[in-house]
Amino acid sequence: MNRRHEHGGASVELALLTPLLVLIALLAVLAYRVVAAESTADAVAHAAARAATLQRTAEGANAAAHDAAANALRTHGLSCTTHILDLDTSGLEPGSTVSANLTCRADLADLSGLGVPGTYEAQGTATAVVDVYRGQP
Repeated sequence: MNRRHEHGGASVELALLTPLLVLIALLAVLAYRVVAAESTADAVAHAAARAATLQRTAEGANAAAHDAAANALRTHGLSCTTHILDLDTSGLEPGSTVSANLTCRADLADLSGLGVPGTYEAQGTATAVVDVYRGQP
């Protein structure tokens, strides 16, 4: 075998593999952003549930939870095209729990920063306990 015919072989291999390596890197970035969006949705749901537990009425709890969710979404930088906050405030008595479920629909183009078409739904859930030692109204 003559080694003269192998000149430039590594360059050709690198030229052929570079697009594949770039694609793998871009998919890794997309996967990271999706996982980060899920984590952010959980954090937003927790902020909403916690804000609701600090209120004494269901109406106040709903308003506080929605405000906290909007602020947390802005703070964490998750831009939802639509978001739905489902809050269970069936009992705001001390020792009871408040549950928050957040569904955030985000464009993959915004989420990944790569111009990927489509949407993704990030979902977060959280439960917070109403303080047992909270005074009654």
